[in-house]
Amino acid sequence: MKKMFRTMLCAALLAMAVSIPAFAAETEVPEKQGDFYVLVNDQYVTFTDAVPQIKDSRSCLPFVAVFEQLGFAEENMTWDNATKTVTATKDDTTISLTIGKTAITLSTGTEAAKEISTDVAPYVDPATSRTYVPFGLVADALGYSVGWDAQQKAVIIDDVDAILAANTETYELMDQYMAYNKTFYEENQKVTGQFSMNMGVTSEAEGSSSDVSFDLTGDYEMLMANTTAFEMSTDMTMDMAMSLDGTDITDMLQGEDGLQLPLDISMELRGDMEDGIFYYQSAALEHLIQGESDPSNTWYKLDLKAIFDQMSSVTGMDYATLLKLSAASMDQSFAETLDTMLRTLPLTSVDYTTTDYLTMLNAMLGDSAFEKSGSSYVNTLEQDGVKLVFTLTTSGSKVNGYSMEMTTADPALAGMEMSITASMKDNKMDMGMTMDMIIDPGAGSATITFDFAMDGTYQSTNKSPVTEPPAGAQVVDIMEMLSSAVGSADSVPAPEADA
Repeated sequence: MKKMFRTMLCAALLAMAVSIPAFAAETEVPEKQGDFYVLVNDQYVTFTDAVPQIKDSRSCLPFVAVFEQLGFAEENMTWDNATKTVTATKDDTTISLTIGKTAITLSTGTEAAKEISTDVAPYVDPATSRTYVPFGLVADALGYSVGWDAQQKAVIIDDVDAILAANTETYELMDQYMAYNKTFYEENQKVTGQFSMNMGVTSEAEGSSSDVSFDLTGDYEMLMANTTAFEMSTDMTMDMAMSLDGTDITDMLQGEDGLQLPLDISMELRGDMEDGIFYYQSAALEHLIQGESDPSNTWYKLDLKAIFDQMSSVTGMDYATLLKLSAASMDQSFAETLDTMLRTLPLTSVDYTTTDYLTMLNAMLGDSAFEKSGSSYVNTLEQDGVKLVFTLTTSGSKVNGYSMEMTTADPALAGMEMSITASMKDNKMDMGMTMDMIIDPGAGSATITFDFAMDGTYQSTNKSPVTEPPAGAQVVDIMEMLSSAVGSADSVPAPEADA
């Protein structure tokens, strides 16, 4: 929570799917030549003779075309017929590949040449007698950002250095914000605050109506250190109410075998973002789940890193990459943070190239995106029913807080409205979310409302968080428990058919 800048960046990236089409220039997609498209610095490449090929699951191109697209002049490319080796030179960089050899030889400046192992070797195409080399592997060896759009079958190659060199945007406001943000992680922080959540569902079908409301209120105390470690305790009260055709039936939830409402719940959470391991413990919740009269002091473990890594094929980003992206703002200028982000963000779609990312981030965070309003700077973005207002507040030419509000009315879901807010001023934080949605399946309708609010006050402290359960405590891995439960269900024999 104290890393407000990174929270803001995450929100920006989540909104990217909506934002990028509004910011990026339309690129005409040419007819595909060969096995795949080639997109270099957000521009499609066309070929005059030999076309792209896929060999051993690698993208390959004639070596002249490869090096031309990577900025090498044709006069600086050579072919040694005796050794069957192609060599290209640009500035102080020389790269060589040999037919049939699964290695790239690279030398830069005064450094000795080094060999980079590859899983596919250059080859001669028997149909055209042209020499092909692995395009993506060569670009990766030279330090370019390389990606693959599986849906469009396109290799994406981005020269981040060249893209940033052409960037004329400035980031003085974000540098001021990062200086403000830094005050919250130079020392350990104690955060105290309150939260509340309410969800209601009203449904009507076949002349009958029902109402369900769920309320949760509480307070919390959190210790944070080293930008990643945390320890949190909270006391909250949960309550519910139900009615059917105007008659209160909440008592049906209670009783000897039901909930005892309102329910008081205490919970402890501990963990460290560095390793992605989180723990929580709550006797009241365990009693609710296990139904034991005297539940044991069990801690439950969640390996967020393992979960995120398992999803990396979908997200295009493993946990280490996410952590690197999150930590980019620690001790850097925003321009340096931007450099790290653009080299870290995954390239898995032709619609999300480095150029697209930069355009989007400039539209959200660049100096030219803000308008001065009194002592504040405001940036307003609107696209496809989504409005994002990002405000930096200042005092004495220094940023001392921010606020962000995103509102949406989704045209694809009639009646859906949502608002997300987050703000920080001096040492006080507020965040909230509201949603109203009407679902009309035809046979009936349902109205869903959701409200969440949370505040917090930050104070430096000498205390350090405890990130693991107490010594000797019983620890249950949530994922192992779920896997075991699924395995048990799968092992239940099917009932025999009647004779």
